[in-house]
Amino acid sequence: MTMPWDRPAHPTPAPLSLPDAISRSQEVSWAPAPGSALDPDVVSAVEGAAARFDRFKPWVAEHFPETGDGTIESEIQPVPETRDYLNRLLERDLPSELWVKRDDALPISGSIKSRGGVHEVFRLAEEGRHEKLSVASTGNLALSIGTVGPLLGFDTEVHMSVDAKQWKKDLLRSRGARVVEHPGLFTDTVAEARENTHDAFFIDDENSLGLFAGYAVAGQRLKEQFAAQGTHFTPANPLYVYLPCGVGGGPGGVTFGLKMAFGEAVSCHVVEPTASPCMLLGAFTGNADVTCADYGLSGRTIADGLAVQSPSPLAMEHAAHLVSGFHTLDDITFLAAVNWLERTADIIAEPSATAGLTIPWRLPDAPDTATHLVWLTGGSLIPDQDKDRLRGQAATASLHWQR
Repeated sequence: MTMPWDRPAHPTPAPLSLPDAISRSQEVSWAPAPGSALDPDVVSAVEGAAARFDRFKPWVAEHFPETGDGTIESEIQPVPETRDYLNRLLERDLPSELWVKRDDALPISGSIKSRGGVHEVFRLAEEGRHEKLSVASTGNLALSIGTVGPLLGFDTEVHMSVDAKQWKKDLLRSRGARVVEHPGLFTDTVAEARENTHDAFFIDDENSLGLFAGYAVAGQRLKEQFAAQGTHFTPANPLYVYLPCGVGGGPGGVTFGLKMAFGEAVSCHVVEPTASPCMLLGAFTGNADVTCADYGLSGRTIADGLAVQSPSPLAMEHAAHLVSGFHTLDDITFLAAVNWLERTADIIAEPSATAGLTIPWRLPDAPDTATHLVWLTGGSLIPDQDKDRLRGQAATASLHWQR
């Protein structure tokens, strides 16, 4: 496996156009003028998803007692030591608070995908569906559907792209799901699974309103969590949120939910690998059919959950216009940030989860009154031996990053 430090870590930026910089795998930031329109049908679907989660609380509490009352939610946590460390490392002071959203430890599948995937299975169960469930995934969506589906009596089949971690495949098989491995990246895997799924309900990560609505439930919950801390946001005292982005359904859904909850008081930013910035390309070109290959990009990245070639048409339609900033990150920074987060906050997360960690320092125009929240995803279920391997790689990446 080629590691990111086998390539130059900090190429000298050239005065290129955005498309040229993207095609050369340079880190970029692009800030369009965001819109505010929320589709009322999607708003209704999000409200329905929140009510459905409430109805399933007794079932969740019984099967996943770690949730307490059956609420599938994660904590928010201030990380002042991380902020102070990055202030020194990046040689610029962030004047306001830095928080993390702990979806790396979200119950059931330990990632942002728990809300969307679990909600879609609940929706199908309430409708009395009995056919086989099928889903394609880089790993985390599969973990949510492949865990809850069998428990609710569904024959569950998950199609895994080449970048999916072996431990995720093993865990899914132990939980009763059937795993089908594919040699291609996520976009190809989804296309093959969609085409070859017969007599089954295909949960389409690229175009599922049920998934999108489940992700969006996080918005109102986050508002309630901050309110419980005595914190309320306004356009003069805003919340800036940084979301890892693959196909766009998860961060798009969360962005939609945040805009429902906070309106103009929230600024949402999505972060993608330089090798697969499909959401950025879709938003910049206005074309949901664009692929990273169109720009000569491989789509292969250490941030395996974000290795996607084309954006979700649903996310493009309902969320791309709500995003205040699109950012890309090189692999060495993804991996080094694993080390920075663990050494300062004692949180071990997957590389894709660290996407937003350094982005607040890229925004010189953010007001000093802003609160910054980095949305983590993936990490708590990593087996110990894989954690040890990741720690070693992340420590080496951190050394190379600072050269």
